[in-house]
This record gives sequence, structure tokens and C-alpha cells, in this order.
Amino acid sequence: MKVLHAPAEIAGQASVLARGLRELGVEAHSLAYNPGFPHYQPDGMKSYDDLSPLPRYAGYLKSLAKHLRGYDLYHFHFGRTLVPPHNPDLPLYHALGKRVVFHYHGCDVRNRFHMWAHHPRAACTECSPFCIPSRQRRILASAEQWADAELVSTPDLLESATRASHFPVAADLSQYPFTPPRGAARLVLHAPTNRLIKGTRHVERAYEIARGRYPGTEFLVLEKKPWAELRDLMQLADVVVDQVFMGWYGMVAVEAMAMGKPVLCFIRPDFEPRLRDCPIVRCTLEDLPDRLLELLGDPERCRALGEAGRAYVEREHAHTVLAQRLVELYRGLGVDGGPAVPAAGQTESQPHA
Repeated sequence: MKVLHAPAEIAGQASVLARGLRELGVEAHSLAYNPGFPHYQPDGMKSYDDLSPLPRYAGYLKSLAKHLRGYDLYHFHFGRTLVPPHNPDLPLYHALGKRVVFHYHGCDVRNRFHMWAHHPRAACTECSPFCIPSRQRRILASAEQWADAELVSTPDLLESATRASHFPVAADLSQYPFTPPRGAARLVLHAPTNRLIKGTRHVERAYEIARGRYPGTEFLVLEKKPWAELRDLMQLADVVVDQVFMGWYGMVAVEAMAMGKPVLCFIRPDFEPRLRDCPIVRCTLEDLPDRLLELLGDPERCRALGEAGRAYVEREHAHTVLAQRLVELYRGLGVDGGPAVPAAGQTESQPHA
């Protein structure tokens, strides 16, 4: 089984999943074109996305020529193939007898008009739109025609990518030392990639309330920091606040739980059945100050939540656990001698949270 994860690094998923597959004996390679997240280290980084149009597309075509025949399955992230954003190479893979998986991670497919219409709290609630609806529709239409399976990294995306299955984000636990909080809280962290999606202004409001009660505790919002610096600071944290809008937890929450930190996060009530013994402390933007104060006043609870968080991540998010689920999915698509099945959404074997 030979698999290519490409061409975008989103929360490190291409490289981490490829690494997990290799640890299971699969010949997997990760490739990325987007150099904006240098802390993620795919096996191949070609910074074509930052070039002007002519050299950019020349690079895409060069990459296509190099990788077109070397793999049994192409696992494409963020709605992009080896020649993004219009993905004209999609028909080639099936013509050569390959399998294709599309893996969505957010604004590549999230329908903001649907989210605004149906949910008072969602990733799009306060976001200044930078998604492109016409591109989203093109991605989903091409996937319907050419993809053998579709996955989403958060379950809110299932409302936009209706043929997809939820596949949790993966973490290499060797990168996250277990350092649960000890004693009175000294540091509270919030680390948004996008302030509007995460509801950062509401987190800052909760910080102001908590500061008055806990003047000896530091409350930080970390933005645009190198991943190693963020990880080191998170290792020192006693509480981590993830988000108050999306309705599901993100990669920062997974990383924090892996290190044994209690996490505050808004979880949509209709998503609760997807969770199994998840120790995240549920909150809303209205009650976040109260939930935060409760944690700050209870060090024993914080430590217990940290221990439960590490166990939860080991079970639900470890990269080798999820790589094994991918192997099962790939075999279900007819790769490596497994029985061929219809496209995503039409088989019981695909992974869910």
C-alpha cells in the first residue's frame, strides 16, 4: 500500500497521519505547498503557493508529473489536489486505477450561509468571511464525481459536506510530554489561529473577570507564535481555553489534553453523542467566566481532568490509532486487496468519532 498525503498542512494532519501510517508498515509520504506553518514538517515541502502564478503552476505540474504514478491512493487535504485550486488532475487518478480521498478541515467547505441560518453559535458567527463559496461548491461537486471517500476533521462540517464521515484530528503523542497541573493555578492560555472563529474577545472578557479573583495568575492569549514556543508555554499552563463558537474542540485542545491540561470549550449539545468519556469542561461564551473560576479554585479537579484528558487523547487521537482506521478505510476502498466499496457516505466501515 503506497499513499500520498498532500498538498496542504492543516494542523499538521498530512505529516502526522503519514508518519502514523509508516509506523504501521504503510509506504506513506506527505507533501505540502503551503509554507505558512513552518513548525509542521511534511516529508516534502514545496513552497509553490507563495510564488507568482507562472512559476506556481509550473511547480504544481512538476509535482504532478513526479507523483502521478507512484501511489495507490491519494489523500488530499483542504479540497486541494496536486494542481490546486481548480483540481483539473482529478480524472487522471481514476484513469490510472488509483483511489482518492478528500479530507476537509474547515473553510474549504464550511457553508457560512447554512451555519448562519441554522446555528446561533458556529465557527462563522463572528468570522469576517474569507471563504469562497463558489470554490467550495466546485470542491464538493468534483469530490462527488471523483473522490472515493470524503472525511471531515470536525463534525460541524458534515452539514456542508453531506457525503463525508467524521475523522478526528491526529496527534503524535511523543511530542507532548505529560505535565498535569500541580497546585494553585499560575498560567491560563488561549491560543487562537483565528480570533473570530475561536471567539477570542469573549475569552478575554472572561480573563478580565478572573484576574480580579486570581491576581497571582497570568492569563495569556498567544497568537502567531512558533509551535515550539507555544508547546513549551502550554507545558507550563494550568488551564487552556479552546473556543466558544465552533461547537467542537480543535487541535489546540487535543495538544493540551495530551499534556494533561484541563480544557474549556463549547460543545454543541447535538454533538454530545459523538463523545465518549471526553473530559473537556463544557462552557458557553456566557458562562465561561464561571466555569473558568470553578477550575481555578479546584486544583485537584484540574489534575484529575488532566489525567483523564491524556487517556482520552491516547484512545481517540493518537496518530497510530487513527492511522489504523485509515488503513481499514483504504482497504475498504479496494487498496491492498480489500473489497471495493461505493463512495463516502455509502459504507458502514468508514470511521466516525
